[in-house]
Parts: sequence; structure tokens; C-alpha cells
Amino acid sequence: MLAHKIYYRRLIIGSVLILGMFFLLFLAQSPDLADAGIAILFTITMGIWLGISMPGVLLCVMTSSCLMGYGLLVRKRYALMLFWSGFVLFFLAGMMGLGARY
Repeated sequence: MLAHKIYYRRLIIGSVLILGMFFLLFLAQSPDLADAGIAILFTITMGIWLGISMPGVLLCVMTSSCLMGYGLLVRKRYALMLFWSGFVLFFLAGMMGLGARY
């Protein structure tokens, strides 16, 4: 079991790295930084909201919530990977929701 400080530091650093990769993905598709930030927020908010009525997106959101919750409650080394998997799955659910509606 990792110490609380080390565990949460790794959790935050990994989440920032994943968020940075998504930011670079959206930055490559948008003309400037502001549009990339707006695209990420739009994906998280509107993508989930639009796609939540679809069973596949709902399943992804529920699974990502469970993975991230488990990763926060169980502070072991393998739980970090589960948290990050849930974090990525949440973004992918937002992209699926946007892709299904537009």
C-alpha cells in the first residue's frame, strides 16, 4: 500500500498527463488554444448529456464511475491504473455521445 501523499501525487500527475494528451488531440483539430479547451469541455459536458440516453454511452459512464471510485477508495498500485482507465473511458463516452448525435 502506497502512502497517501505519494498515491495522490501519482494519481494527479497521471490524470494531468492523460488530460494533456486529450488536449493535444483536440489542439491538432482546432485553430487555437481556446478552441481546444472549449472542445474538451464540450466533449465532457454535452457529449455525456447527449449520449446518456444511449445504452452504450450509459454503460461507459457507469463503468468509468465505478473504476474511478474504486481507484480513489483503494489506494494500491494497481488501483491507479483502474482510475486512469476510468478517466479515459469517461472522455471516450463523451466522444461517443457527440459522435452519435452529430
